Amino acid sequence: MSKKKRTKPAAIDFDFGIEGVIPSTQEAYRPEGTADLAVRKRESERKKLFTEAVSADLRGQLREHPHFPSRGDVFVFIVQYLAGETLFRDRDVDNLAKTMLDLLNGVIYKSDGQVRVLLVVKKRTDNRVTQNFAYVAIKELADGGDMEILKLAGSERAVTRFQELKSRGVF
Repeated sequence: MSKKKRTKPAAIDFDFGIEGVIPSTQEAYRPEGTADLAVRKRESERKKLFTEAVSADLRGQLREHPHFPSRGDVFVFIVQYLAGETLFRDRDVDNLAKTMLDLLNGVIYKSDGQVRVLLVVKKRTDNRVTQNFAYVAIKELADGGDMEILKLAGSERAVTRFQELKSRGVF
């Protein structure tokens, strides 16, 4: 049997974990009887509270990372672990991404136009991640780093971060 070649995980510039489920962003809709008018639904209280709490926490953590918000291109990796079949089936990854990208705008990067690569994954909870949990990792791409390594590294980093936070009693 041959040994698998192990690659060193790519360096992530910043990552964090969130207990729970990323709420969906409310998309625009057309009220009945209007032809050209698109209206954005009112932001849910749940999303507003989530955004305020996570933004405040991020700003606190980023005091140790003065180079954020980044001025360069970034890779953003988001993985949402979901408990339960219905929750897993009903969550749309594009809505998870929109909420997180809006939240990171101005905090992690100056403009969401800097997001060059976005990888969003939803997974069922398992014996390693046992509850609803979201993981977000950011890599600045000034060096044009290897995208495949970043993608592979992100999944295992999510499990590691969950277990670390759980062992510290964060949730």
